[in-house]
Amino acid sequence: MKRFLALTAIVGGVLTGTADAAVPFVYDRELGDVARASLVHAVSDERAMSRADVKRVYVRCYRDKTTFERVFEQRYGVPAGRVVAYYAGGPDLHLRSGTCDNVRTFLGGRHTVYTAGAYAILLHEALHRQGVGIERLTACLANEAARWGAERFGFDETKALRARNLAFAFTRLFGPPLYRMSTPSCLALTRRTEWPDHVEPDG
Repeated sequence: MKRFLALTAIVGGVLTGTADAAVPFVYDRELGDVARASLVHAVSDERAMSRADVKRVYVRCYRDKTTFERVFEQRYGVPAGRVVAYYAGGPDLHLRSGTCDNVRTFLGGRHTVYTAGAYAILLHEALHRQGVGIERLTACLANEAARWGAERFGFDETKALRARNLAFAFTRLFGPPLYRMSTPSCLALTRRTEWPDHVEPDG
């Protein structure tokens, strides 16, 4: 099933080029590795999950607002509007340039509602790739995974918890109702289950 994340657009920098200006996106291998490693780390040690158990993702960072929106409209037949990222099947995740920039800023240590939200968006689309389908559930699991991913990339527990809370705040502030689950309900869910428990049979 084709799914996309309709959240408030994050303003980002424009990537420009000369010889390859006609190419609408670049693959960011680092962000693909980040998504995969984050999902591995978000699972308890008892599961003994490795990178091989997580489907590989390839992150398309679109060069600018125009190219992202043009490709989206060609695919779905409707304007992109506030869509900042989407998953359309296969291994590729589609992100606006600003979303990619904000994930990199997050990994660099600047944690705000927008950068933590962008990191959770990356994980949200990566979870769709794994086979988690329900948007509200996917957003919850992605926000919780932001905590463990932050720890994986060297942030202490205090900063990791703050990153998770900022991701929840982003969803609460900008996510449509379809994506929202109350923080207490989400935390109760993630204490009982982990994202692999929610992978759909045909995922």
